[in-house]
Amino acid sequence: MNRVWKKRKWFIVCMLIGAAVTVTAVLFLRLRGSVAVKPGRVSLPPGEVSAYHQDDVAWAQDLLGKSRFTMESSGCLVTCIASAVSTETDKAVTPGALNTVFSEKNVYDSAGNIQWAAVDAIDGLTAVVCPDAAQADIDAWLAAGHYPIVRVRMHGLGSFHYVLIVGIEDGAYLCMDPLKSGLTSLSDYQNRVYAVRVVHCDS
Repeated sequence: MNRVWKKRKWFIVCMLIGAAVTVTAVLFLRLRGSVAVKPGRVSLPPGEVSAYHQDDVAWAQDLLGKSRFTMESSGCLVTCIASAVSTETDKAVTPGALNTVFSEKNVYDSAGNIQWAAVDAIDGLTAVVCPDAAQADIDAWLAAGHYPIVRVRMHGLGSFHYVLIVGIEDGAYLCMDPLKSGLTSLSDYQNRVYAVRVVHCDS
């Protein structure tokens, strides 16, 4: 009986160790390439934010260029750009209208991914690809009156998603999420950023 119990006990221990190793490996793979960021200042209140939803019925089924992907399924990035441009200029540029322009200008590749050089070539827009997902860059762009678009993982560990950082409140980044109503906090995505992009209007 003792021998059987010892075998069971050893089996349970091995299972627990295996589970712990698996969880650690999954976390490592999911968080690989990300940077934990925290604002360098306590407050930078957002102004009036032009918040849009990628699944708005007005454009939800619009295709991204010639790809098979729709605004509803994959339009978080273009929605963030529309929000950034609208907020900065105080003129409504809807995701649907911007997607039409991007499609006409061949901004998307065959998989619906945005080509940043093509965005930068559009009159009136400047696209910046930040080399690192750095807190200093995010803070600098916010202080300059522009709005960083950051790649995050939904719920911290889920699929990649883009949100727009619009300000700082109580030492936390405030975000416009194309899939949510109202402003969210970057802490909803574990404060982890995988990439930073900025699209703003030319001076």
